[in-house]
Amino acid sequence: MKKRERLMALMVVFLAIALAGCSFGGQKDGAGNKQNENVQPAGKMDVIEKPVTLKIYFPKEFSDEVYAKFVKEPIEKKFPNVTLERQLPEKGGPEGMNILLTSGDVPDLFYSVPGWYGKLQLSHVFDDLTPLIQKYNFDMGRLHPMVLETIKSYSKDGKIEILPESMATLVLVYNKAIFDKFGVPYPKDGMTWEQMMTVARDVSKTDDGTQFRGLEFDRFFPINNSQMSLPFVDPKTNKAIISSDGWQKFMSTLKAVYDVPGNKPPKMIGNGALFYKEKTLAMFIGNINYLNNLMSIPDSDLQWDMVTMPTFSDLPGTATQVNTPYYGITPTSTHKDEAFKVIAYLLSDEMQTYYNKEGRLTVLNDKAIRDQYGANLKELSGKNVKAVTTLQPAGPRPFTLYDDYVVVQLSNALQRATIDNIDLNTALREAGELADKEIENYINSMK
Repeated sequence: MKKRERLMALMVVFLAIALAGCSFGGQKDGAGNKQNENVQPAGKMDVIEKPVTLKIYFPKEFSDEVYAKFVKEPIEKKFPNVTLERQLPEKGGPEGMNILLTSGDVPDLFYSVPGWYGKLQLSHVFDDLTPLIQKYNFDMGRLHPMVLETIKSYSKDGKIEILPESMATLVLVYNKAIFDKFGVPYPKDGMTWEQMMTVARDVSKTDDGTQFRGLEFDRFFPINNSQMSLPFVDPKTNKAIISSDGWQKFMSTLKAVYDVPGNKPPKMIGNGALFYKEKTLAMFIGNINYLNNLMSIPDSDLQWDMVTMPTFSDLPGTATQVNTPYYGITPTSTHKDEAFKVIAYLLSDEMQTYYNKEGRLTVLNDKAIRDQYGANLKELSGKNVKAVTTLQPAGPRPFTLYDDYVVVQLSNALQRATIDNIDLNTALREAGELADKEIENYINSMK
């Protein structure tokens, strides 16, 4: 009887060990995902067993400090067998990638931003990550729904070619001193474009010979990631489609900001330096990365706070589309599994919490993590930090490889309509024609 009891006890122990190693209630990988016992043994996502050097194209547009703090140091600490070798060709962006491709010094993984996707795609540098996602049972459901929808929109045929690193959105920052000077109440969260223009009118005034302007916004971001999720290019014809009622409404709204009396820029649109250098701009709508400029300035020199960006009255609570820097893995890499584990770790709860606290907005759909945005940044103490996460991202537009050409021309059209007093409809029509020509030239150059 005792022998039978001992045998039963051993069976229970063996069963417990087996269950601990399987996916259902078992170990999680470095991205916090339960693993499938039929796909990958428990714990493997947390370990890179053999020494490996991974070449990473982290473009020169991003500082050594950012690379070290958010990529190299945490990765090499997590995976002692990994050495990251940063590639820095003389040019950045897609041009830098093409230099590496031409020289044969192809990276294993690379970091990029949405505006470069089309040109990088035409250089065939994206591997389909779906097999690796399936192999390691990587839980895509942890991503914010709009982030997931957005990265899916970048690829066709069910492929996943990129994984997000963080996300950007717009906030409105305001100079308290200018509002106090003119006795105007500070802006509030949840205001519409029309309401914000009324506020801008009240602080667009001249005082002691100094012209104070009410409102300015980033030149490209609001267009590239419009709150109305407007498409740029017809995928069937590769022609710009910016004469629609939607684009008319959207661009007319942006133009109306500059039509506020006293708010016309003297030379160029989108000059955010007027807010923190000259301090003659009362409000600026900028990418959350713009906050880095403000956090370097003592409160005694610039008293500022932030609220949500203005919304359209028929799209209440809606911010811009998701704008997410991302990682990809090249098709020719011989270290795809290791590269994927690196990216997966950067998407772990641990790293996304760290990112979020340091001001790199998380891509995870985890309120507990999102609510900690900027927690490590003492410069944001006392600021209305919830303005970053209050609005919900707009849905992604239908993506094409040539969107960026249209974005640039739309921005130029707004510049011409504002500074050169060109009729907006004329400027938009000519912008479409120029974009069409640029797209055609690029397609022909790739033949």
